[in-house]
Parts: sequence; C-alpha cells; structure tokens
Amino acid sequence: MMGFLTAEKVMLFTAPLTVFLIILESFLSARYEWKFYKWKDSLSNVFLAACFFLIDLISKGAGFIFISFFYFHGFQLAPDPKSSAVLYWILLILLQDVAYWLQHFLDHKVRFLWAGHIHHHSSAEFNFTVGIRSAVFEPIEKFVFFAPIALIGFRPIDIIFAYILSQAWGIFVHTRMIKKLGPLEYFMTTPSHHRVHHGRNVKYLDRNYGMLFIWWDKLFGTFEPEDQQEPVDFGIVKNVQYKNYPDIIFNEYRQIIKDSTQKLSLKQRLKYIFGPPGYSHDGRSKTAKELQEEQSPN
Repeated sequence: MMGFLTAEKVMLFTAPLTVFLIILESFLSARYEWKFYKWKDSLSNVFLAACFFLIDLISKGAGFIFISFFYFHGFQLAPDPKSSAVLYWILLILLQDVAYWLQHFLDHKVRFLWAGHIHHHSSAEFNFTVGIRSAVFEPIEKFVFFAPIALIGFRPIDIIFAYILSQAWGIFVHTRMIKKLGPLEYFMTTPSHHRVHHGRNVKYLDRNYGMLFIWWDKLFGTFEPEDQQEPVDFGIVKNVQYKNYPDIIFNEYRQIIKDSTQKLSLKQRLKYIFGPPGYSHDGRSKTAKELQEEQSPN
C-alpha cells in the first residue's frame, strides 16, 4: 500500500463522497431544472452497482490467487517498493492505467466482451449514478489484464490498490455539471472527455477509453474532444427497451446467441461472437468504424 493509505481507507472515503455527490447533483438538477436524473434509470444504476459489488466480493479471492501466481513465478523487474517507493508507485499507476485502457478498448471491440460492458453505456442519462452503473463482470475480467503487471514484479495487493484509486476518479468523471477543467484537460480524463466516451453520436463512438489519464487515447489515436457544436447524445447506438433488471445484464448475451446460431459459415458465426459490436453478415447493422467511414467526407 501507499504508506498510510490502504484500499479499505480509499473505499471508506469514496463511498460517502459518492453518495454526497449524487445527492448534490440531483438537488441542483431539480433546483435548476437541468433534468440530469430519471429515478427509474437511477434505480437501475444502483442495482447494477450492487451486482458489481457482489461479483467483486465473490471473485476477489480467486482473482488475487490468479495474479499472485504470475507474481511469484515472474521476473521481479519492478523497482523495490521500499528503497524506490516513488518510482515504484509512479510506474505501477501508469501500468495499471494503460492496462485498463487496453481492457476498455477490447471491451468495445470484441462483442463477447462488449456484452459484459454494454450495460454501463445503456443509460440515456449521464450523472454520478451512471458512474456506479458498473460493468457487472469487470471484477473477473480485470485480473487477466493485471497478470502482466504482476509478472514483471509488482505486488498483487498494490495492483488492486492502484485500480481502486483510478476507479474512484472514474466515478467523478460521470457528470454534466462540470464543463472543463483547464490544464487538466491536456493529460487527465475529465468529465468532458468521458462524456464523449458515453456518446452515441457517430463521431464519438469508440473514443476516450482512458480511466485516469487521457494521454493514452492521444497516443493511440482514439482521442476525440467534446465538440460544443455537437452536444453528446448519451446511450448506445441501438437503444434497447429492457424488460427488467436482469435483462439489462443479459440481453446482449442472448442477442449473440441468436445471431451466431443462424445458418451461417463458421467464420460468420465467430464474427458475431468475437468481431466488433454492430457486425452483421448482411449489412442490417454496422460497426462503429463502418458508420464513421460512411460519415467521413473522404
């Protein structure tokens, strides 16, 4: 852990802070008629947050053992956390953040992974409760991306701590109250950057994956600034009318089964599972890349 700061202390601090921010934002939204909240949607967000917490609680032990295996059989290339603590933590935070960027990128590019991530995007609202509308199966998935960090010698408990820190910031960026954050816009993921990520506008699709730092998107070519001339339309490309709370979680999995069990070639079946969201063998739907190519003036 980072000195006196522990994962438990971070969660103990961020939980009431999150509740306070939700209450403050909802009060101001009602006071100034911003209409940032719909209570039915907010209740869905709380349900998904509870599911995330439950799965995280169940999977945490197995996930920790999983990355510990890589740590104890790895290369021990990381700086010594005692003699080079500052360098150790700077590198760990950077590595954890780029690992999350990769995970997030693949969540949007592989339909099977998108099925476990889509419910974080399926709200047509954007407020602090959307920040807790978590991708329910991320607690399991994240350990796969932590493994390489453990393999090079970063302690598993510290990796999880760095993840919790970045997730705390991730809740903060889910708001429309804050417009721009000055110089932070150049290197941090801000509410403005993350609003773009939640947009269903064609130009905003598959952009701004960063959790803590936005420079990964600038480096890898996935950055898109918020355009004041094109307000963000929140949600997913094909808005779905969900029947109930479980349907929010499992709807996309059912659609994958339906699409991939048609009379198709093996290649087409696999594309419906592992190809990008929006893929169709007959053009009935389009991927984000195809939609953006259609809109491009070139």
